[in-house]
Amino acid sequence: MYVVTNKSTQHGLDTPHGLGTPHRLPTQSTTTPVDFFRLVELLYPSGSAWNLTENGKFAKLHEGINLSLLQAALDAQALLDASFPDNANFDASDCTLWEYRFGIEYNSTLTTTQRRQNIYNAMAFPQGVLGRQSPGYIEASLQEAGFDVHVYENIFFDMGGNLYQKTPQEVLGTVVTITQFGGNTQFGGNTQFGGGGFAVIANSENPESYNLGGILWPTFFIAGDTISTPANISQYRQREFRRLVLKLKPAHTVAFLIANFI
Repeated sequence: MYVVTNKSTQHGLDTPHGLGTPHRLPTQSTTTPVDFFRLVELLYPSGSAWNLTENGKFAKLHEGINLSLLQAALDAQALLDASFPDNANFDASDCTLWEYRFGIEYNSTLTTTQRRQNIYNAMAFPQGVLGRQSPGYIEASLQEAGFDVHVYENIFFDMGGNLYQKTPQEVLGTVVTITQFGGNTQFGGNTQFGGGGFAVIANSENPESYNLGGILWPTFFIAGDTISTPANISQYRQREFRRLVLKLKPAHTVAFLIANFI
């Protein structure tokens, strides 16, 4: 049985044809002058006039040419490595450059691997997903970015099968007297929004006040394992989190955030 090695070619003298023919991808991850020299040897006819004698003038000519080709190949590889965050050569300086290009806020608490993942997510968005504004897609994107949160639609049904929405207080089972939506804004009955350990994400990457005017249908919840369990989010990534939610959610919707920034 023929054994495929790094020196095997598709057209070697002893290479069999058929199933054992070594059509293969390169197994070496580096490129050296010796590799280029072997490629040159394969391109020339097998006659003695084209023999690349070691230390001969013809061989030395190609050694000089190969240095330029090798540098071009290494430069091309370095360019690819610095363009896509899928390899170990994509270093911190590359992360800084691509974070600037995509408007990703720098966070010193993240590792280079985490920064690479955030850049990859920005490059991949929207990934051709038709339902990319659905709760499941928003939740998956947030989790992929390293946020342990869940997204819940503000859809509930009463005993008669009628659809209705809940306020954060109804979800949490709390009564709040201090509003974070400005003034004495009320949303039906004697229920006020605000306080109670939740916030909103509507239009700003910073903590904001937002008056829904009593309308709850365009709202949804971001919380922990259950809709009434607060999620834990790093306080150092709060702006990054808000930015990502703003990017993912439909523009007319408002997220009620049941979370602790720790």
